[in-house]
Amino acid sequence: MQFWKKAKQGGSQRESENAIAASATPPRGAAGTSSEALVRSLVASLADGTTTTADGLRGLSAEELDEIERDQPAPLGAAYACFLRLVGGGAGHFLQGSDVFYPHVIGLREAADELLRENQEPFHLRSSDRVIFMHQGYQFDFLRGEGPDPEAWTYSEGHTEASRVYIRFTDWLEANVRQQREAWARLVPWYEVEQQKPSDERRVYFYRHHPDGSVTDEL
Repeated sequence: MQFWKKAKQGGSQRESENAIAASATPPRGAAGTSSEALVRSLVASLADGTTTTADGLRGLSAEELDEIERDQPAPLGAAYACFLRLVGGGAGHFLQGSDVFYPHVIGLREAADELLRENQEPFHLRSSDRVIFMHQGYQFDFLRGEGPDPEAWTYSEGHTEASRVYIRFTDWLEANVRQQREAWARLVPWYEVEQQKPSDERRVYFYRHHPDGSVTDEL
C-alpha cells in the first residue's frame, strides 16, 4: 500500500481545464472508431520522441492486470483495460508526478476513500466506481458506469461533490494526451537549453525525487 501526502489545498488548474471540455464531446457514431482502437492510437501518439519513445511505452502482463482488477470492486472497462495492457507500467513523461501507473495504481480506491473520510465529505464512492488516478493526495479521478468506455469523474479537496468531466474514459485519455504532449513539447527544449548553461547562469532547475530518497537534476 502506498501512502499519499497532500501537496496543496483546494482545486487545481487541471480540474478547471478538464471541466471546460467536460461533456461537450459529441457521441461517436455507429461507424466511428471503437474505444479500444482509439486507445491504441492515443497511446501510440505518446511516442513522439519528447513525451516518450516507443521503448518507453511499458505495458502490463495478464497477472498484473488481474492484480489491478482484484484491487477494487468495480470491473475493468474494456477501454481502460486496453490502456493498462498497452502502457499501464508507464509512458515516459506522460502524467509524470501522478499515481496512475502500476504499481502505484494499487490502493488508489483505499486512498480515495481515506481522503473523503478525512474531509468528512457527504460524497461517497459507489462500489461500481473505479479510481484510476490520484494527484498529490488531494485530487482523484474515477470511472463510473457500465460498458466498455464509462464516464470519467473527478473529486478535488475543497469540493463537497465529485463532478463528471468526460462522458467517456477515452475522452479523458485524449484530453490528457493532448495536454501532456503540448506541455512536454515546451518543457523539454527549455530544460535542454538550461542544462547547457554554466551553473551560475541557469535560471531554472528541475529536480526529481526518487523512491530511495535521492534527488537528481532531471525532468
